[in-house]
This record gives sequence, C-alpha cells and structure tokens, in this order.
Amino acid sequence: MSLITDRVPSVETGQRAARPRKSVLALMLAAAMLASTVLAQALPANAQEAVDRGEALMAEALATYDAQYPDRPLWQAAFREGRTAVSLAPGNPAALRFLAEAYSRANWPGPAVKTWKEFAQAGGTFDDEAAELFGQDANANAYALYQQGDKAGAAEAYLEVTRYLPNNIEAHRWLGRIMLELRQPEQAVVAWRNYLDLDPTDEGAQYFLTLAQAQARWGIDAANDFFAGIKAYEEGNMTAARTSFASAAARNSQYAEAWAWLGRVAFEQQHYDDAAVAYGRALALDPSNDNYAWFKKESERLQAGE
Repeated sequence: MSLITDRVPSVETGQRAARPRKSVLALMLAAAMLASTVLAQALPANAQEAVDRGEALMAEALATYDAQYPDRPLWQAAFREGRTAVSLAPGNPAALRFLAEAYSRANWPGPAVKTWKEFAQAGGTFDDEAAELFGQDANANAYALYQQGDKAGAAEAYLEVTRYLPNNIEAHRWLGRIMLELRQPEQAVVAWRNYLDLDPTDEGAQYFLTLAQAQARWGIDAANDFFAGIKAYEEGNMTAARTSFASAAARNSQYAEAWAWLGRVAFEQQHYDDAAVAYGRALALDPSNDNYAWFKKESERLQAGE
C-alpha cells in the first residue's frame, strides 16, 4: 500500500525516504481514535442481547399500558435486562443509556436521573431524545425540592441540569427565579442572561434580568420598592407609586432613578415644589442627565408661576 509522500534524505543511503504527509497522518490518527471510541462503546454480545430483549420489553410496555408506572411487570422485566447489560458491560454508555431510558419512560425519575448521570460520566453524549428524557426527570426532581421548601437544594439541582444540558431553558428559568427568591441577585443575573441567550424575545425574562441587575446595584429592598413603584404607576395608582419610589430612595439615597420617578409622579400631579426637589436630587447624582435637568428647571418655573 502506497502513501502520498514528501521525499526527505535517508541517513543511511543518502536517498530520499518516504514520509507521510501531515494531512494523511491526521486522517489516520482521527480514524484510529474513532475506531477506539466505537470499540469502547460497542457492547459484548451477551450484553447486547440483554439490551435487545430489554428494548423489546420496553416497546411492549409502551404499547400495552395506558399509563406507565415502574412497578408494572413488563417494566420490571425491562429493568432486569438493563441491569444485566450494565453488569455484563460495566461503564459502557450503550448499556447505561438503555437502562436510563427505560427508567425515564416508566416515569421513575430518581433512578433515571442517577443512571443518566452515569451515562454522561461514562462518556455518553446526549442526543435530542436523551436530553429531553433526562431534562424532564432532572427538572422534575429539582421542582419537587422547590415544592418541599428546599429552595437552596432546588437551585443546586437546577444548576446541575444546566451543567449537563447547557441548552435546557427550563432549568435556567427556574434557577433565575430561585436566585431572586434567595436574595442572590448576582447569581440571578447570570441565570437570566443564560436564559435570554436561548430565548432573546422573552420579555418576562428581560424584566427579571433588569430587576436582578437593579438589586445587585442598588440593594435588594431598594430595587424591589422601585419596581413596585413602576407597577403601581403603570396601573394608575399614584399614591402607591409615590410611596414606593420614596421608599426606594430612602433605602438607597444614591438611587438617582428612584428620585427621578418620585419627581415624575409629583410633576404629573402638579406638585411642582416636590418635583423640583426630587429632580434636583436625581440631577445631583447624575449631572449629565438632560432629562433630569429639564424637569428640574421646568418644575421650578411652574412653581414660580404659581
């Protein structure tokens, strides 16, 4: 068999000896690595036979039962075949994948999640079907922790889902929500940014990202009061809006936007003296803001006119 070669001088003869081109060597190396991967994942014959029997039982269970539960006989038999395959080929991704899928399709999320993790740790990769099954079960386990009141545990569980499945949007969404509830806005910012990378059009997620950013910058309670003021303003409840903006400014006197919105409410209600003071505080904190400067000046002019 000949190879495409470069010619280099031979030490012994002075003739040009054959040397494979780098591209051919790279192809040969890649082929060898692929072959070794295939061999590593290929099941021994007896383990493959157990998987084949298990897959037949799983198909029969799905066709037989209206609802799938792990204690039903066909599922129990499928699990036995899967465990047999795993025992015959320890650490083999193909055997682990079948067993994990059987657990998932039988609605047994605890063992399913554990086995999917073993599958990943053994070098298995999640295709769309595997990612969907694992994601459903792992998120269900995390949500169960949340329902039990264990928010910290739920956050850890959702975070683990994102490590295995970086594109699992549900895990990012719940992680962002829980981080806000745990008063950890910096972590919430990361979770909501990751979510928006996957769905940039979600306006609700953008709102929560903005809230988390404000909490991280101005303080949690000050930002919560400010956003409560925005909500009240949009609903037309000026009294509640005024109270919330004033509370936000009191909690953090450097919160220029809170002062400005306090001034806006006063201005719209024609309390120009209050508006001038509030806009003055905002302008002192943000001197380059032309909007604050204009409303301060206009409030003072209208106040003088009165």
